Amino acid sequence: MKRLLQLLERTKQDKMIAASGRAGKTAPVAYACGFLAAVVTALAMGVTVAAATNWYVNDATGNDLNTCASPGAPCKTIQAAINKASPGDTIHVAAGAYPEPAPGPLTVNKTLTLLGALAGVDARTRFALESSITDPQGTSVTASNVIIDGFTVRDSLNPAFTGFGIVLSPSVSGTMILNNIIEDNIIGIGLANTGPAQAVIRHNLIQNNNMPGPASGTGIYTDQFVSGPSVRNVLITENAFIGNVDAGIDSSNTDFANGVFNLDVDTNSFDMNGRAVLLFNAHTSTFHDNSVTNSTLGGSAAIRIFDNNTQLSILNNDLSTGAGHAIRLSTLFAMPSSDVVISENNIGVVGSTSFALTGLTVTPLSHTGTVNAECNWWGSSSGPFNVPNNLSGTGEEVVGDADFTPWLLAPAPSGPCFGGIPSTAGKVTGGGQIGSDPVFSPLGDLLSLPALIPSLATPTSQATFGFVAKCCGPSGNLEYNDHEAEVRIKAQSVDGLFISSPGSSCPSTPGSKHATFTGIAAVIRPTVTTTERYTVDVDDCGEPGSADTFGIKTTTYSNGPSRLIGGNIQIHK
Repeated sequence: MKRLLQLLERTKQDKMIAASGRAGKTAPVAYACGFLAAVVTALAMGVTVAAATNWYVNDATGNDLNTCASPGAPCKTIQAAINKASPGDTIHVAAGAYPEPAPGPLTVNKTLTLLGALAGVDARTRFALESSITDPQGTSVTASNVIIDGFTVRDSLNPAFTGFGIVLSPSVSGTMILNNIIEDNIIGIGLANTGPAQAVIRHNLIQNNNMPGPASGTGIYTDQFVSGPSVRNVLITENAFIGNVDAGIDSSNTDFANGVFNLDVDTNSFDMNGRAVLLFNAHTSTFHDNSVTNSTLGGSAAIRIFDNNTQLSILNNDLSTGAGHAIRLSTLFAMPSSDVVISENNIGVVGSTSFALTGLTVTPLSHTGTVNAECNWWGSSSGPFNVPNNLSGTGEEVVGDADFTPWLLAPAPSGPCFGGIPSTAGKVTGGGQIGSDPVFSPLGDLLSLPALIPSLATPTSQATFGFVAKCCGPSGNLEYNDHEAEVRIKAQSVDGLFISSPGSSCPSTPGSKHATFTGIAAVIRPTVTTTERYTVDVDDCGEPGSADTFGIKTTTYSNGPSRLIGGNIQIHK
């Protein structure tokens, strides 16, 4: 399956992406630190810490004939310590190089905790001496609830086995791969998890897994031959994927009677990978809050969605640049996806040139019904370019059957989602008075009595505001002052007004209304003034106004919605 995809989407590059220069380094670290890391990890899993045995490995001073039960008499190889250990034990591996010369891969066939010299230290940012596993046939996990924490795993180069740095057996569940540098293998991790215990891959640096061999170039890979028919309940979070020439994550399960379920990929960074993620046959899964830059496969996409994905959410990601599409849906087996939601993403940076091809392409028959692609930033407040529905859009292009209206008027998370929606005829006012509109000076300073809400800095302090917004066309004024937080916001424009019923905070109140108005404002602080897009949300919950609410959000500031301490909101439609 993998080879087919590679033939369809790219010609294999002969020149591998250069390694980051991070060689296998070694340095002593106190075994006591490793023991603490084991206790913390076990407690995090909800495991009662029992009187398990600790085993010790040191490449420099060890001998596999030792007892391996103390730092003074360690094993030389990790495999020897695994063979001596019992399920539930912990193995502490000192800094050093561990080629593991025994035949076959390093095999973890019991429920064990393996702690490298840098257990508990986030691998994405550390620069220290490592416990480096360099077995040319990699590491194989054949037991459930195994923890591998604080290693460098590299140089799995023998394609006769698999070429994975770490491969999980189809029968296992609950594996935790934490704080490891996984680099310079044919493939980084072979993923399997039968559930119900969640597999967790966190705080790893997964880079340059491009060594020659079948299906090379992927940070994390799974299909039905690696994992068995199904993968269930996997969390891949807070990792860095760098320079994997095919994909950071490739989920190519094409057993359409089964598949991948409850895959959560969040808060990772992807840079200089062929693609960030490739998905076949994923269900009730999500890719969210990730950063994707510089995807390199020109004919593909940063997020590549193939056949038979259902209830798949692509949310809150920053997709910045790439040599192909940002997101593309298509099929190879005529099995369309369904219920794919793409929302609150920043797709491109400015204009339509962040991605060489499109922001989103939905090829015919690749999705059942229209793809929900509402509330995304496409690189322009005018929205994506689209034929025939938005010819005036100057953002990244949308092609195919996708609903992209409304779109964000500014990048998430502060951008309001009203792009392409006409403003509502009406007027909205807020201030300390009820019978008349707030009064402003020619310079936009509020002259009349302000309304009051709690300060963002502390609820015991107060922020003041007054505003008028009306349509059509949109116009008005706003001054907001959070005295305790030392933030003052003065509108430079009102460019949208949207009125609806009932009020969001008082839906059962007869006649209540909600309004949102947007525009550009000066955000004034003691040390700097910035120009930012703002969004104000208000509710008119009837007189005397004590139930009315006000909230304001800019790129760098947000407060509320909160009930008024004093004053009144009036919404007229």
